Amino acid sequence: MLPFSDDTSAVFLTDNHRLLLAPAGTAERLESGVDSLLPPERQAWERMRQAVGADEGVNRSRLRESSLSDGADFAVNVNLTNVCNLACTYCFAEGGDYGRITEAMGEHSIAWIFDFIESNAVPGQRVRFEFFGGEPLANFAVIQKICERARSVSRRDGTEFVHRISTNLTLMPKGIEELFREYRFIVSVSIDGGREVQDANRPSKNGMGSYDRIMRNLWRLREACGDDITLVARMTIATGEPSLKDSVHDLWQLDLFDYFQIYPGVYPVEKDTKVPIALTLGDRKLSEPQGIQYINHFLQPGIVEQFKDFLLHYPSLFAPGNRFKGVLEYERTVQMVTEGATALAFCSGGRTYYTHSPDGSISPCHRLVGDESFDVGTGSEGITREHPEWRRTVDEHPVCGGCWARYLCGGGCRQENHVASGDVNVLNDESCQYQLMLAEEVIKMLARSTADYRARSRDRYDDLFVSCGRPVVPNERPALEQPTGYEPFRVLC
Repeated sequence: MLPFSDDTSAVFLTDNHRLLLAPAGTAERLESGVDSLLPPERQAWERMRQAVGADEGVNRSRLRESSLSDGADFAVNVNLTNVCNLACTYCFAEGGDYGRITEAMGEHSIAWIFDFIESNAVPGQRVRFEFFGGEPLANFAVIQKICERARSVSRRDGTEFVHRISTNLTLMPKGIEELFREYRFIVSVSIDGGREVQDANRPSKNGMGSYDRIMRNLWRLREACGDDITLVARMTIATGEPSLKDSVHDLWQLDLFDYFQIYPGVYPVEKDTKVPIALTLGDRKLSEPQGIQYINHFLQPGIVEQFKDFLLHYPSLFAPGNRFKGVLEYERTVQMVTEGATALAFCSGGRTYYTHSPDGSISPCHRLVGDESFDVGTGSEGITREHPEWRRTVDEHPVCGGCWARYLCGGGCRQENHVASGDVNVLNDESCQYQLMLAEEVIKMLARSTADYRARSRDRYDDLFVSCGRPVVPNERPALEQPTGYEPFRVLC
């Protein structure tokens, strides 16, 4: 039960992701149990539940019957280089080298990567490349060769490839416009807002700002490639001012980006203090958890209110004349409710997503490349170690298995668990709180929304690697033939 106004509540059915509206008093009685409903309300509730199949547990069944290859592309994160020319204040990659990568990826790794795909992808499964680093454009030649090899494989056996890059876009190597246009790249650009916040959060390693250079390159790329590329603003929110709404609006009004991703900054702080530790190049405190705790910026006083205020403002961003198509994490959640779908896991790490690094190591998570204990194989040998801890379902987790949002969230980020507790299966309380807040506020936003917003096409979200490729499948809930006649309950979707 999610109250969103003085007189109305959203009622979310966790077993099939139906969303209803009900008067606040009715919802309050329902929260105490069906037996607390007034007789007419109870009769309407039982008719409605029978009509929407609410007793069939379709999400649970869909998860139980699924396989590892369901719900997401087979994805290879190509860690192209150990260098980065920015000094982002919250970098999890320790400046780009993860504390262990000492060189750029060589051409010999390309054969290993394609052998890995042939050995592990399900026949007919789409394959995506996630070009990453460091700054991946510092090794542009290998990107070109991987794309060329993918084209030859596609011509040979029909495999479909998707090409996506996470870049700070401070570099524009020769041929970048042609390559991105030809292969219809999804370009995820690390930019946190306007000049003030970007230059503070993501300065160059020489101390200069990065905003102006990135903006020049963004305009150049959009002009050269038009709609043959998809531009995503990958925002990390780590400051209270400018506000979240203002930072998003600074980028939205440029009409450059098709989609946004919005991540909370996570800071290490000394226990029992509120002063962030400054992360500088070479600072290894990220790998020394003693005396350190990690703070999710979106859970801080004042920022929670900013987040909720932004969700109130969010539908106004879908304005005629602006190419904005949504915030990926929000829209994926909306899709699971409006279309009826189940998250099979929080991400595809260790399922259908692996990172290949220049030293030949294979990791189930791009954020954990720096920890050799998580390596599951090598480029030359493929997968050499079983990793069931990455394949545990949300229903098997002792905490997540009882959570109302489990089939939206999928069970939480294992890397964030590890950072907080040293164990990928022990929940990071702050990450959990954030995921619950995101689910609640998005559902309330959806409950307030217009029919036009709910009917928007969300077909592209399978392409865009939302939440590290969160595997999502239709939950096959029964079609809703007659959404009316259950007053005081109103079925939205």
